[in-house]
Amino acid sequence: MERSPFWFDGPATRWVEGLPVGNGRLGAMVLGDAAQLCCSVNEDTFWSGPPSPGEPDVPAGLLEAVDAELGAGRHVAAGELLKAAQGRNAEAFQPVGDLVLRWTGPPGPAGPRRELDLAGGVVRHRLADGTVAEVLAEVRHGLLLLHWESPVPRDGELSWRTPQRRHAIRPQGADALALLVAAPSRVGRDEHGPVVEYAEHALRAGAVARVRVEGAGSVEPAADGRALRLRGVRAVTVFVNVVTGFEGWDRPPVRDEQACATAAARGIAPAVPEAWAELRARHAAEHSARMGRVTLRLGRPPVPPGTRPLDVRLRARARGEPDEQLVPVLFDFGRYLLLGSSRPGTEPAHLQGLWNDQVTPPWNCDYTVNINTPMNYWPAEPAALPECHEPLLRLAAELASAGRGVARALHGARGWACHHNTDLWRGTWPVGEGRDDPMWSFWPMGGVWLCLHLAEHWEFGRDRDFLRRTAWPVAAGAARFALDLLHEDEGGLLVTGPATSPENRFVTADGPASVDRSTTMDGTLLRELFAFLERSAADAGGAADAGLLAEIAGALPRLRPPAVGPDGRLLEWHVERGETEQAHRHLSHLVGVFPGSSLLPEHRAAARRSLEGRGDEGTGWSTAWKAALWARLGDGDAAHRLLGLLLRPVPADGSEDAGGVYPSLLCAHPPFQIDGNFGATAAIAEMLLQSHRSGRLDLLPALPAAWPDGEVRGLRARGGFRVDLLAWADGVPVRVDLTAAPEAVDGGTVRLCWRDAAGTPRERLWRAGDGTVELT
Repeated sequence: MERSPFWFDGPATRWVEGLPVGNGRLGAMVLGDAAQLCCSVNEDTFWSGPPSPGEPDVPAGLLEAVDAELGAGRHVAAGELLKAAQGRNAEAFQPVGDLVLRWTGPPGPAGPRRELDLAGGVVRHRLADGTVAEVLAEVRHGLLLLHWESPVPRDGELSWRTPQRRHAIRPQGADALALLVAAPSRVGRDEHGPVVEYAEHALRAGAVARVRVEGAGSVEPAADGRALRLRGVRAVTVFVNVVTGFEGWDRPPVRDEQACATAAARGIAPAVPEAWAELRARHAAEHSARMGRVTLRLGRPPVPPGTRPLDVRLRARARGEPDEQLVPVLFDFGRYLLLGSSRPGTEPAHLQGLWNDQVTPPWNCDYTVNINTPMNYWPAEPAALPECHEPLLRLAAELASAGRGVARALHGARGWACHHNTDLWRGTWPVGEGRDDPMWSFWPMGGVWLCLHLAEHWEFGRDRDFLRRTAWPVAAGAARFALDLLHEDEGGLLVTGPATSPENRFVTADGPASVDRSTTMDGTLLRELFAFLERSAADAGGAADAGLLAEIAGALPRLRPPAVGPDGRLLEWHVERGETEQAHRHLSHLVGVFPGSSLLPEHRAAARRSLEGRGDEGTGWSTAWKAALWARLGDGDAAHRLLGLLLRPVPADGSEDAGGVYPSLLCAHPPFQIDGNFGATAAIAEMLLQSHRSGRLDLLPALPAAWPDGEVRGLRARGGFRVDLLAWADGVPVRVDLTAAPEAVDGGTVRLCWRDAAGTPRERLWRAGDGTVELT
């Protein structure tokens, strides 16, 4: 059996050194040493809250007053006024607790060897004496499973611990242990730091771990009822389930902790009679079928990539040792994380995916929709995990209902809106409670950006039922809001102001400001939304609204266009303004380059100048976005350089502040933010295949010199195409094989475009049924 390239020689003692498993609903970060195994457990609906009902009391005429300040050139004052529109902060995703399997007696041999099997979806800990522990999160029963085997009988205990203040631990019969927890009712911040509040209306959860002893040995509750004692066992399987009292974003939770635990135990029961080998095999088949849809090979490594531990390879690369085989691992890891944190019917992946061990996590582990949440889903369609997109698409549909109030009450508009943050409870108002800077808080384009994911799902899959049932109606609501937001500027062009460009500021005589009459990002997102509704109207059939399309046709040519400054860069705000931080991590004004595609060819040079001006250094997720931008601009070597920065090892102890990856390959902002992992996967796919230009597929549009030979199988393309094989040698594509879906555009006909060895553009027409094409 081929050795996994994702392994480590030694213990994981810090959370970010752990290895994740997840089935979209339940997740665990797996840590441990020779004496114990720890699973830090999460459930996707266990959040603080619910928040108190009601909306902020916004002063009458607020936005008109802000507009007047902008007209007078008082941008700082305009921003201060906008704080009156701020409502509650987003609530926080919560940890359930740690399940710890600990062995008594002398410590075992040094180790363990820790391994993540990306293809099979299993974390393994191996000791030199033959002891093996395996952890997985399967979907058939929806459980976390832990299996441990030892060559000799051992004694030990299984216990729960939790950072939640309100909790109880109780045995559930002779072989199960329940953790009963109550989340905080509110997690926020004030001028002194995090604020955690507790109330009776808060969410509850029950976590149950049930032990099945395989063969000889026994299990029984400890005398104090807070652990399970294991005696003389050589193999055990632990079944773990968590149920919360969450009943929906618009309904209060109704269950208590014990009711949750009872439901969790009921969910475990059907799995207990099944043998471990059968449980693992079924999980591996389900997981590998999805992971195996796409494979990437770069060259033929002289040394098998699994020969050295992953953290050793990362450090060696940082010292200058070439290791291009880390790129396929990074690519696969992003797909693995998406499959683990986002499945049909679950909550979407948040800032840490599905994993968190803190009551007050960074940025509350919320959904930050001005870049981070969209980035989480950039690889879903091209990297062949479209079903993992479903939670985000459902989030957009739910926000379309939740966001009608803020559209009406704050903006006086039809349709629906969402600002830059939301959470389990689908908050849509600007956050900040009157204290936050509008540069992130006041940005009503969140719903518009999320609707572009509806568009992407349609463009890749060509599912007319989805277009008619969900995508067009939800996007139409966001478009109605945007149309009502638009008004004329001093030149008669349509703008969205008051507007911000997340999360950057510009220089004024009164100090740093963020609020302007318009921004390039706002205009770009509206062009992309309006264009989607226009080009999909015929396929939407009766779902399309002729009146709305007429409004769009009238507004689209009047939108204020992007402009280029005297230094050749694309302007970020209404007119030329000096940034307070030119190397800012956000690249909001370049959204039309990637993930969008509406930037006009005459602006590509200005976009490139802007990207050069931002520089290479940045947070982990910003580095991934830059790599994708360079790929879309066709500069493979620049994209490769940024991937190299992203693979820079960051110590798990937090002693360095540069972006990169932790030893576990989890993206370091720092701290941990998972969007950089997803952005990296999308960037790599974009370097190999692009399909944003109608009627054509660009093969190897941004191939770096470091990848002269290789092949990729299974990438998806807009228009309803799958690239079953794209092989290249000496930097030039040599073979391609496609499959066209029955719903593919133009009857399954598409132009293949590439450059030959001399750099000359080449193309040929591919038709459904052509099969493999030799590009020589």
